[in-house]
Amino acid sequence: MKVVFTLLLLHSVLLHYGQTEIPDFMAYENGNQPNIWTEVRNIRDMMVELRVKLDMMMKENARLNDQLKTYETQLEEFKRDNAEKPKVAFSADLGIRGNVGPHNTEITLKFNNVFTNIGDNYNPTTGIFTASIKGVYYFRFTVCGTKSSMSMGGFLYKNDMKIVSVGQWRNHDQHRYASNAAVLQLEVGDVVLMKLLPGYTIYDSPDNLSSFSGFLIYPL
Repeated sequence: MKVVFTLLLLHSVLLHYGQTEIPDFMAYENGNQPNIWTEVRNIRDMMVELRVKLDMMMKENARLNDQLKTYETQLEEFKRDNAEKPKVAFSADLGIRGNVGPHNTEITLKFNNVFTNIGDNYNPTTGIFTASIKGVYYFRFTVCGTKSSMSMGGFLYKNDMKIVSVGQWRNHDQHRYASNAAVLQLEVGDVVLMKLLPGYTIYDSPDNLSSFSGFLIYPL
């Protein structure tokens, strides 16, 4: 068995050095006999080096596996938190072709062409958004006007309180636009809506020129 191992070891050494024929170890007179023990020691040192590198690779692989497990745990926690987090968002357009107004009093604008209504907090029939979750919300609106002889504008209300408004006085060119936004803290049951100013008009078309949107930033 030892002889076979020695021959195989010699064969590996010869292949390592690119030799294709086994030298004659008995030919001492040629002075070219390789030192088999030197080769054995070299192979032993190479094996030790390879084992050290293998141990390092295994440790690095274990570290990467632990890191991967940590990331997977964090991802699962994120998915779970996101699934449990309340989601509220809406966006709607007036959904008409023509002008709304002017009127003698403020009227609630009904944006009945709904694009998104996650949570069903917005009622397109009344034009009113009702908070079902206590939190901080973002609202934005854009209004368009086309009648050069009429003023254009609107108010954003929280309950009965005017928050922000936009408006342009008469004698402007066709298709004027105005936008505004607000971040509001709402309690459950608070309402947010848009109203048309007395004597003002806004315009809409199938291009969805006048819109109202909002979403929950985070619950409280």
